[in-house]
Amino acid sequence: MDHFEAFLNSKNWIDNDLDARYINKNHPYAILISGDEGQITLRGNTGIDNGQNGEEIFSFTSLKELQEWFEDNIGE
Repeated sequence: MDHFEAFLNSKNWIDNDLDARYINKNHPYAILISGDEGQITLRGNTGIDNGQNGEEIFSFTSLKELQEWFEDNIGE
């Protein structure tokens, strides 16, 4: 999962609480990393919970899938 974290940090997605929930103040999403399941989940960021209770938008199982989604949808 370290590769996911490095990629997200390079795109200014930060895990302030060190709880595997990445946010970027410029985007209405939160990205949650589940190391046990090997899955990345993109959720709506509902405010103070940093996506914990937000609606699931996409799930990714590989870094390549996440990178492609960024390129196609965020332009990064």
